[in-house]
Amino acid sequence: MKRVVGVATAALLSAAVANAQYWKALGKGTIGPTEVQTLFGDSSSNRLLAGGTFMWIMNENDSVLGMGQAAWDGTRWDSVATRIQPISGNNSTNQTHWFLRFEGRLYACGFFGFQNSDGTWNNNMARLNEVNHHWENLGCNYQFMTGLTTLVPKEPQTTLYATGYMGSICGFPESCVFRYDGSAFHVWEPFNLIPQGLNDAYVGTVFDFQGKTYMTCSLPDPVDGTGFVSFLRWNGSDWEHVPGWNTLSPIKDISIRNDTLYVAGTFTLADGGPGNLVAAFSNDQWNNMGGGLYYSPVPMSGVVWDLEWLHGDLWACGQFDLAAGLPAHSIAKWDGHRWCMPPGDFRWIFNSQSMLLDMAVWRDSLYVCGSILTVDGDTMKQVVQWIGGDAVETCSQATGVEEAALMGVGSELQVTPLPTGTSWAVHFPRMGKWTLEVYDATGRQVRSVQFNGGTTELNLGAEASGLYLLRARSSAWKYLQARVVRP
Repeated sequence: MKRVVGVATAALLSAAVANAQYWKALGKGTIGPTEVQTLFGDSSSNRLLAGGTFMWIMNENDSVLGMGQAAWDGTRWDSVATRIQPISGNNSTNQTHWFLRFEGRLYACGFFGFQNSDGTWNNNMARLNEVNHHWENLGCNYQFMTGLTTLVPKEPQTTLYATGYMGSICGFPESCVFRYDGSAFHVWEPFNLIPQGLNDAYVGTVFDFQGKTYMTCSLPDPVDGTGFVSFLRWNGSDWEHVPGWNTLSPIKDISIRNDTLYVAGTFTLADGGPGNLVAAFSNDQWNNMGGGLYYSPVPMSGVVWDLEWLHGDLWACGQFDLAAGLPAHSIAKWDGHRWCMPPGDFRWIFNSQSMLLDMAVWRDSLYVCGSILTVDGDTMKQVVQWIGGDAVETCSQATGVEEAALMGVGSELQVTPLPTGTSWAVHFPRMGKWTLEVYDATGRQVRSVQFNGGTTELNLGAEASGLYLLRARSSAWKYLQARVVRP
């Protein structure tokens, strides 16, 4: 039976023991081998918007022709606006990547075509006229198929960008990123300082954080002039590397809160990332958020697609089955100190595609979409609402180190003080590959060393006085931890 903790009342706890549902279905999914791939809680129109590859989406008693877009009003799905269509000459299903609001207006982006109110055709990016409910172009007709299919950042900021693979907008020379001011596109000059000539050059998102403009990408390195980079920042005059980012794995989503940048994607500690699938960045220092998340069947296929805030907790969804070493069903929440997993036994439409694709907060509730077939045995196709309040199935151990939450599983790591006063003998419980990580009281990693088990000496004589957390991780993804005080 599931262990459920953290609920608000004894009555709710009693209901949990009776296997009450914590998730609620929204409609009956889509028709055919198609998906709801994105959700957007639109407070302006008081609707939950859904996008994806579907043509039809089903209510309890009828189906709605959405062509990749639909709106939920709390009781049923309906169309969003005038129909979008597959791009001319493209036989595949149209796709809406996501929706966002910029300067009060609703935008959509993806791989689709649409007609302006005057009958002319456009592709990939649209703004909704909320008087006549027609999608309109963004200042010029964009009629050519290019790799520029996204509008970013999804979080509201003062500038909007069109990004993707190399392409042209409004007659400008080709680029991977153009600036948009609400009425027209413009060349973004910082991008011109990056070496050109690559057909597969790519820009993901662009956003401002702590006075600098950050860009996720796959581009030649403009700083060193050799190799490639996946994360850069613009200081107003020059490009810089983002400190501590040493991987080419992509970032899929970002969130900014309380002067901290949270990033999520496919990166791992093993390939040079600052965390596993998720990490936090502030004052040019990274926090691995308790070791992060992990997909044990195929580690390199793990991903966090989306981050959302609800009631002060940061929710993450994607494809992972462990959070800080504990079982997870592709969704978990971070409370600043530990990972907690919500109740819910998810089963998937395709067993090999056990992932949640996106989330949204609307009417003070969390909504999730993905290849969902059932939750706790009840059919709940593709889109579900979290109705579990504060209930959690299990939580990792919080260490008490603020915003570091370097959690462990299993017994304490055995350490023995040595006569020097600044050294300790660290005893590993068995032979095999171990990684020993050392963190100071702020959560900053000061040491990461690999050992083959046995006993080794840890010398902190070069470090400042204070509390340190030791975390040992084995190749079997087991954590042991201990604390020491360097006098």
